[in-house]
Amino acid sequence: MKNEKKLNNKGFSLVELIIVIAIMAVLIAVLAPQYMRYVERGRAASDRDNVQAVVSALQVHAVDTEATNAIAAGTITLQRGSTVAFSTLDASYSEALTNAGIPDPLPALTNQSTFNPVTITITTAGGNVQVTAVETATP
Repeated sequence: MKNEKKLNNKGFSLVELIIVIAIMAVLIAVLAPQYMRYVERGRAASDRDNVQAVVSALQVHAVDTEATNAIAAGTITLQRGSTVAFSTLDASYSEALTNAGIPDPLPALTNQSTFNPVTITITTAGGNVQVTAVETATP
């Protein structure tokens, strides 16, 4: 007769499972903050791109020979969590943004690391139009 060996295949022991769970917890603790920073950088870049698109649309509209005198001085304030409908803006701004293909309403700022609104200022002086965007500090 052959000497038969009994196999003991019962699975993982409790100690092995606890070790695997502990390793996963350490990895999550190390990687989660990095992932959150990555997401925030993406949101900040998206906010910058959206603001730059609005500024560019207004500048192009102002430079257009037909619209040089049509754009009015004023401000647009973009805040975190709230959109700006075109109907609340000056008609010349709405026309510029619509022609540039920017969706109505203007997107809200999404970056969680800052609560400061961005103010886009349009100034007209001597036939020149200047469009600037500045993050306004809140008290």
